[in-house]
Amino acid sequence: MPLGRIADSASRKRLVAAGLCVWTGATAICGLAGNFVQLFCARILVGAGEATLTPSTYSMLGDLFRPQRLALPCGVYAGSSFVGSAIALIAGGALLSHLAAAGGLTLPWIGQLKVWQAAFLLAAAPGVLVWLLLVTTVSEPARRGTQARDSSGPRPTLRELFAFYRANTRAFNAVFFGVSLLGAVQFSIGAWGPAYFMRVHGWTPGQVGAAYGLVLLTCGSGGAIAGGWFADFLQVRYGQGHLRAALFSAMATLPFAAAFPLAASGERAVWLLVPTVFFGSLSLGAGPALIPVFAPARMRGVLVAVYLFAASLIGQAIGPWLVAACTQYLFGAPERVRDSLVLVPVMLLLLSAVFLIAGLRAQQRSAAAVSA
Repeated sequence: MPLGRIADSASRKRLVAAGLCVWTGATAICGLAGNFVQLFCARILVGAGEATLTPSTYSMLGDLFRPQRLALPCGVYAGSSFVGSAIALIAGGALLSHLAAAGGLTLPWIGQLKVWQAAFLLAAAPGVLVWLLLVTTVSEPARRGTQARDSSGPRPTLRELFAFYRANTRAFNAVFFGVSLLGAVQFSIGAWGPAYFMRVHGWTPGQVGAAYGLVLLTCGSGGAIAGGWFADFLQVRYGQGHLRAALFSAMATLPFAAAFPLAASGERAVWLLVPTVFFGSLSLGAGPALIPVFAPARMRGVLVAVYLFAASLIGQAIGPWLVAACTQYLFGAPERVRDSLVLVPVMLLLLSAVFLIAGLRAQQRSAAAVSA
């Protein structure tokens, strides 16, 4: 959130470039760590560096695209994360196998590295090329306002931020909580789907990585991009397109998320996982795109950072933990992860729909009051 505040007043390109240097260097340091504390501290630096990216990116996209056309580029940006995840599963698995067969990696001045250490160093290498691409091809866009608010003036105070949030509580909660809960479903499946395939269907890690990586690459990225296009279409045709697309995502995902863990075979489970990931990814670009559309330009960065905080806490932390807790304490057996993967996503999707419906109704009342 402090980096989001900085993005609202400083050069966002330079902020991302600095963050890219930090997380690239910290990734390489992970490979040189000699104990747990060093690895833990390096991983903290990776997260801190990556935290510069999304608040600045959404803020810049809000300046580059009209509100009616903003969800699609946000969807492309969100979909790129699935490409990275797929590369990690498919290419990363092949890289680890190759390094294991070679017995690790030997570098000048460093010496012999273990397989996991070499993997970190190789993963950091593309960051240098991406940094050069960023600094030579990306320009800082001029800040501009939205239809709803003027972007002029100094950086808002915390009191102004809280006042703007209170005036639009339900709309923002629909994104902060509703969309984050949708993300929690995908993170829960991503964290425990491999264990499900191995425990219930007897698949090997290689089989899981290839199948699930392909699903993420095609359906995850495709769903996020399609969701951005769908939200823009609804925004132009009916209004409130971002929350409408997110609500459709929740309702369309529900039957498939409940069905795929109950499949009789691993192959059928993968086919049911395809629509689960595709429909579940529709909201990941469309929902957060509401923030740069709705918020003043000088508040975009910090509000996107608040969303990221909620999405990380709810999606990446609480979602997978709920599956683990239900498997261990409610069902009491490792193979019952199948039942947890039915129960938890269904509960999260229904709760997400409650927040999204409340936000959609609040937006509709606000639009009606303006037109009156």
